[in-house]
Amino acid sequence: MKKLLIFFPTNYASTLGIFSRLEIINYLSKHFKIIIITNQKKFVQKCFPECLVIGYKSKKKKFLPIISKIIDWKKNANNLNKIDADLMFMFEYSAHIALWLKKPVFLYVSQYGQRFDDKLGFIKKNIRNIAKSITDFFLITGLKKSKITFVVSQSIIEILKNKGVQNLVHIPHGVEPKKFKNPFLTDIHEPLRKLREQGYFLVTYTGWVTENRGFQLMLNSIRQAAGQDEKIVLVIAGADNHYSQRITDYAQKHHLTKAILNIGVVDAMLIPGILHYSDVCLSFLDDVPAYRISPPQKVVEYFAAGKPVICNKISTHEWLVDHGENGYILNPDPAEVSVAICRLKNDKTLYEAMADNAFQTAKKYDIDLIYENMVQLIKKHMNDH
Repeated sequence: MKKLLIFFPTNYASTLGIFSRLEIINYLSKHFKIIIITNQKKFVQKCFPECLVIGYKSKKKKFLPIISKIIDWKKNANNLNKIDADLMFMFEYSAHIALWLKKPVFLYVSQYGQRFDDKLGFIKKNIRNIAKSITDFFLITGLKKSKITFVVSQSIIEILKNKGVQNLVHIPHGVEPKKFKNPFLTDIHEPLRKLREQGYFLVTYTGWVTENRGFQLMLNSIRQAAGQDEKIVLVIAGADNHYSQRITDYAQKHHLTKAILNIGVVDAMLIPGILHYSDVCLSFLDDVPAYRISPPQKVVEYFAAGKPVICNKISTHEWLVDHGENGYILNPDPAEVSVAICRLKNDKTLYEAMADNAFQTAKKYDIDLIYENMVQLIKKHMNDH
């Protein structure tokens, strides 16, 4: 079995938001002897107890961050070159260091582009753009050095092709159906189970809660839906302390304390159980460059749990959701969203048809189909060379 070295830095010791990457690493561990280099050793070791995990310390930003970044990239590459391994695997945010790597490297691009509205002043914007052009140069150079670059969407593939990146293969988000068919249940799931027993209709969002992921739209939508039917509850899993307080403030202000259940930040392993007790799921994304070309993993997970999806009109949602079949693609309007929620609650036949369609859609993203293809391509390349 070949030794695969994975460079896996992460900002948070939390599975939320990086679950798809963890799933990829886990799948690779079934086919290669894995060594993981990370700045979150304790967290990663817990996720992959059977793998060798080596920690390193992330350095703080210095006076000239772009210069210090380049120095750190080269230093990390030199350290990786010293480790005995046959090949390397990294995600796109580490591609910059590939320029100095001596081992064959394979990269996976899960997202690309800006994820926020640019509201900086003229001078700061220019400074940021200069820094971005430099980092993009190293990013693209690293991707060009990759033996095969696996990419989550065809749109990103076209962008990278135009930048001269070769050997691109489409590998969308995968999902493991059995985790959603027989979810891991704990006491955390008890409030949801009790609400379902009492006849409540649970409308759920999972993932990081931020402004550009429809935070205000969700709250305003449930306000209108619960105003029409008191048996509708919004469940939010993924709000940090800041957003949890804002949810509490909103609920108290609009008398919605019984209509909103905030679970806070949870481990990704608990999400299948949350979805198990849910009825309908939400995915809202701002119309910014990254979200137009990087499909959300959460929608595939919603489908695996057999839940119809209500989302806003943006290309990445349209790739996954068939309007009126396995969900609804709507304008970012609370009135439209609330109408769709009430319609699915009140029409059992419609709901069951859309739920079944959602589950059937998930079969196309079975992890054994998606990531097996990636593994076989890596093995073939290594055997051929």
